[in-house]
Amino acid sequence: MTTPTTLDTRSRWVSPASYAVLGALGATILAACAPSTGLDMTKPMSDGTWTAQSNADDQGSIGTITITVEGGRITSTSYETTLADGTDKGANYGKNSAGEVFNEDYYKKAQAAVASYQEYSDNLTKVGDPAKVDVITGATVAHQQFVQAAIRAIAAAQASLPTAPTTSTSPA
Repeated sequence: MTTPTTLDTRSRWVSPASYAVLGALGATILAACAPSTGLDMTKPMSDGTWTAQSNADDQGSIGTITITVEGGRITSTSYETTLADGTDKGANYGKNSAGEVFNEDYYKKAQAAVASYQEYSDNLTKVGDPAKVDVITGATVAHQQFVQAAIRAIAAAQASLPTAPTTSTSPA
């Protein structure tokens, strides 16, 4: 009796059909990992300016987005977040009430989140789909609120389209 060679053993366990199955499984896993917003981005949007807000985060901050739609696509986006007391998260975000930086690490993280607003806005204008706006390291809560507000603004732009008239025929 002869001992099977490595090639014989491999061909017995891995056939071309196995590669097809592995490829399909890999594609399925990748598709499952793709972010979903629940929006149908193939649905057209009405031209106009649309504003929406996120839910409040754990500290009561709320994100507000404004998108402009021209020709059925997003042509500009602005986003800002306000603290629970209504003040804007800006250059003072991360400072104490006296306006001083009390914790340099915290202040840097807070300012990275503030800086992310413009990048998130620019990315949404570029890609037109909140699911395709990548998370910026250190600004994940800002990203979550940004996407939530963007979904709401886009849904409003999509919902404002007039519905097509329906016709029905009745038997003669």
